[in-house]
Amino acid sequence: MLVVSLMESRIEAYENRRRTNFAYHPPVLSTWPALSQDVILERHATPESAEYRDREIATHILFLFEGDPRPAAARTEKQRFDGTVRSGDVWLIPRFMRHTSRFAGSHGGLVLSIGNSALEHHAGELLRGGQVELAPRFDLKDGPLEHMLRGLLAVTEEGERAERLVAELMVNAVCVHLAKRYAVSKLDTARRRGGLPPARLKRVLEYIEGNLDKSITLSGLAKTAEMSVYYFSALFKQSTSLSPHRYVLRRRIQKARQLLRETNASVLEVGLSVGFERQNNFARAFRRLTGVSPRYFRNDHFGDKK
Repeated sequence: MLVVSLMESRIEAYENRRRTNFAYHPPVLSTWPALSQDVILERHATPESAEYRDREIATHILFLFEGDPRPAAARTEKQRFDGTVRSGDVWLIPRFMRHTSRFAGSHGGLVLSIGNSALEHHAGELLRGGQVELAPRFDLKDGPLEHMLRGLLAVTEEGERAERLVAELMVNAVCVHLAKRYAVSKLDTARRRGGLPPARLKRVLEYIEGNLDKSITLSGLAKTAEMSVYYFSALFKQSTSLSPHRYVLRRRIQKARQLLRETNASVLEVGLSVGFERQNNFARAFRRLTGVSPRYFRNDHFGDKK
């Protein structure tokens, strides 16, 4: 669900244990739960200087600065920053960490709020016991993380058309990246080899085949395999050479090709039967994988050549 917000931020901020607005102006964009449960993406734009005093936020916060360079400062008990923020810089503020920040002049950017349950769900197994504890960082120059945040924005801007499996995989990538680079505790990064056990892989593939007409989620696939989201994603790709999203998309288009050849169902009906609620999404995905539109593929002469 995509919400162009005219209300206060959905992110919970506290000053002196009292809830306050996350920013002094409503978010330009707020999404929830298009990405994943307990994950919110907002875009903020504040047209004047502002100081945010001694506050705590109930979730882990990533702030991707956008706009012209601005003098800024931030501090926590153990970290201080006083300098210039530039477009693409990232701030990481762990949940319930008291901090103060100020910006000289207009400022804004993307804010990704990740609840602790979401972080544990996606990256908890990377720790050798205990919860994922993140360290505060300011003025990060992290190209991959910036790319992920902008990718999340692109996904959520599709609104109801956004595919949950894609959004979940991107949230998973962000959480794993945070745990690997910015966790306080030592991680267990030993890579499991060999892919999914055959019985589990068979169960997952059967689940996919039986649900091509429905919304397939990363959490649902991992649950079917009786594994954590983190290890499932890695082992599934080892077994199939494809990410879960790419595999599901390929099977949907393969099934659509079969239906277009062997049935008289309309293109719209075929798209719905393989999990595409919107015809333009179906046509775009079909063309990307086959090089032609569903209507052209249905042509008998072209179909026979396939």
